[in-house]
Amino acid sequence: MSLPPYPTGPERGGEAGRPQVPPMPAQQFPQQQQPSYPPQQAQQFPSPSPQPYASGSPKPPRTRPPRTRGMSWWQYLMVGVAAVLSIALPVSGGVYYMANARLIADRQSVADYSPSDDISSLVKRADLNDVGTFIFYTSHPELNTANEFNTACGIRPEQFLLGCYTGETIHLYDVTEERLDGLREVTAAHEMLHAAFDRLDKKSQDRLGDLLEKAYEEHGDDPELADRMDAYAVSQPGTRITELHSIVGTEFADLDPELETYYKRYFDDRSVVVDLHASYMKVFSDLEQQTTDLSNQILALADEIESDTATFNADQTQLNADIDAFIAKNQAYGYSSDPAGFDADKAALIARDTELETRRTAINDKTTRLGDLQQQLRDLDADAQALNRSIDSTIVPGEGI
Repeated sequence: MSLPPYPTGPERGGEAGRPQVPPMPAQQFPQQQQPSYPPQQAQQFPSPSPQPYASGSPKPPRTRPPRTRGMSWWQYLMVGVAAVLSIALPVSGGVYYMANARLIADRQSVADYSPSDDISSLVKRADLNDVGTFIFYTSHPELNTANEFNTACGIRPEQFLLGCYTGETIHLYDVTEERLDGLREVTAAHEMLHAAFDRLDKKSQDRLGDLLEKAYEEHGDDPELADRMDAYAVSQPGTRITELHSIVGTEFADLDPELETYYKRYFDDRSVVVDLHASYMKVFSDLEQQTTDLSNQILALADEIESDTATFNADQTQLNADIDAFIAKNQAYGYSSDPAGFDADKAALIARDTELETRRTAINDKTTRLGDLQQQLRDLDADAQALNRSIDSTIVPGEGI
């Protein structure tokens, strides 16, 4: 069956001229008669004790900044909507509440949350639409220092994560490396999609699973992606589909039209976050390519130096033998009747010695060049390690990898 347009339900706007409250996603896909598909980083957490995606450690308590000012009009509006829903007529209100408890709780959660300027900037740069922003804010996203992030997400030394969704809170490691601009935004969108997946019913999750697996198969020639999914299978078993849901949504371009339509629920223009991902990944791929090119140059030059040196040594040995023979012949008066021959043989030996000296200088120059390339490779390696340290919350500042 085709993925339907995103059902938003009735709008609950504020006073005239004010933005409407972002709607929540529907909990299931409408049924259609003829399916067009056979029955493709967040997992569906069992209630009531969700666990972080990053590890199996207990969910940390949510921390909120102290309120320093009153609620804005839109926060009051959402609190009011939740209150009206909860105190409606006894029968109809109770039924509505039971069917929409998650929606009511989410509206209250967003009303209780005041995003920082940094968090608001992530939303804008990732080009989340009203629904994506609403879902992101229900999880009270935080930008954390390394220690805060490791504690909140239960990060172990062998793990290498940039964000986690605990089921209630989104934690983002605050990466400040300028060359990796866009990484925080992509991570934020990735974790938002975990929260969105968590709000879908099982039938909808299974439906998406088929489409996501198909998208993954189309990228089957990507060994890095395969390694990531294998790592998730070991460290976070049971999260394959929710991880694909976040990875595909933030990293893959040119999706199947129906899957592309689905992601429009959360993004004004999904290509924005995909381009951000490609931009900072290019920093790593460029470093890797430079490292590969330099390594190949070093190996080729080392082989050339080795070959030139072997030939030089053989020719030098032969010249030394020929010089000894020339001296011996002269000492035996072999040139006494042939002064022209003496001059010719001597000139030839001198020319060969001069040519060997030129070759020796060239070999030394290549050896110097080899040293320069090796230093460039060490510099690139140090640069790559610095980039890795900038995104690894488990490395203590000042310590090596």
